[in-house]
Amino acid sequence: MGEECPFSDESHYAEKHAGHGEFLVLWNDFERGLKTQSRFFSPSAKLVLDQIFSGVSELRTTSRAPVVVTVGPAMPITNLYRARVFEGEDGDLAEALRVPWKHLGTPPTEAASAGRMNARGIAVFYGARDADTALSEVRPPVGSKVALAVFSIIRPLRLLDLTALRSVSAGGSIFDPATIVQMQRSNFLEELSHLMSRAVMPHEEESEYLPTQAVADYLANERLDGMIFPSVQTGQSSSNVVLFHHAARVEEIELPKGTELDVQLETRDSDGVYSDYRVWETIPMPTEQAEPMNRASHWMFGMDHPFDHDLDTRAPTLRIDLESIQVHHVRAVTFNAPSHKVTRRRLQQGGAVPND
Repeated sequence: MGEECPFSDESHYAEKHAGHGEFLVLWNDFERGLKTQSRFFSPSAKLVLDQIFSGVSELRTTSRAPVVVTVGPAMPITNLYRARVFEGEDGDLAEALRVPWKHLGTPPTEAASAGRMNARGIAVFYGARDADTALSEVRPPVGSKVALAVFSIIRPLRLLDLTALRSVSAGGSIFDPATIVQMQRSNFLEELSHLMSRAVMPHEEESEYLPTQAVADYLANERLDGMIFPSVQTGQSSSNVVLFHHAARVEEIELPKGTELDVQLETRDSDGVYSDYRVWETIPMPTEQAEPMNRASHWMFGMDHPFDHDLDTRAPTLRIDLESIQVHHVRAVTFNAPSHKVTRRRLQQGGAVPND
């Protein structure tokens, strides 16, 4: 008596936010475990990621767009931009221009530093959707030079789009308990997208990158080839792409046997010295060309290491566009740094404002 009947024609309902359920708690435990307990071979971490990413390939956004997208030939994303910073002497830059498919692409294992989506020693390919973002992401210091190139994706790849996770659809009746769980998961995936692409201070990278590195390792073993994620350096107005190790090989450029490579970085005349980047490939006369040496026999005679990059068994995924290479001279850096006024007041004990 005196209470509204829930089944009355005059009853009114307001939809309640489903929240994150237990997913945010699971993620916090997952982060804490990686940082303080077990960094490797953690069954509990896998159980958490299984719950979060189960069936991720079938998820759709509210606009029915897939969360896992295919990139490559004849797809919306066909190429990526990648940049590398060069400081000091120009010897390293000259070598990079000489064989750019080796020095501007995926780094070798021994040179692979830790990043947002990879641990140290695990070589992955970080690229950007446009040239400006690629330049921003390498954070070049003033006075440095940046070599930038376009890499074509030469075979279909499946990437998880972290931006799409921000609008995952959870269909079904809101009165169905199973739908509530799906809504909670969708809400958490939106939060996860922000967590995995948020800005991290340099002194915190070693620990704060552990969860995103673990997620990348997990997804790489779930038959995904990489991820699309917002660029922190551009205020998340553009996107980056990471290709996992198994999908990060750059195709070798085959040159005729005996080809000589010469690099020019500048031109001098009576008025001074000017930057002028040129590469010459001098190939031998047809009668002088020899058949390529068999790699197996080449190694047997002690001339190659059995784990040489040339013996990489991964299928090539990327091909550098040699005509796209540019060298940028960094003259200045600009910031988007809104200012906030600091106010200061003096109060007397008891909360009164003292008289001047």
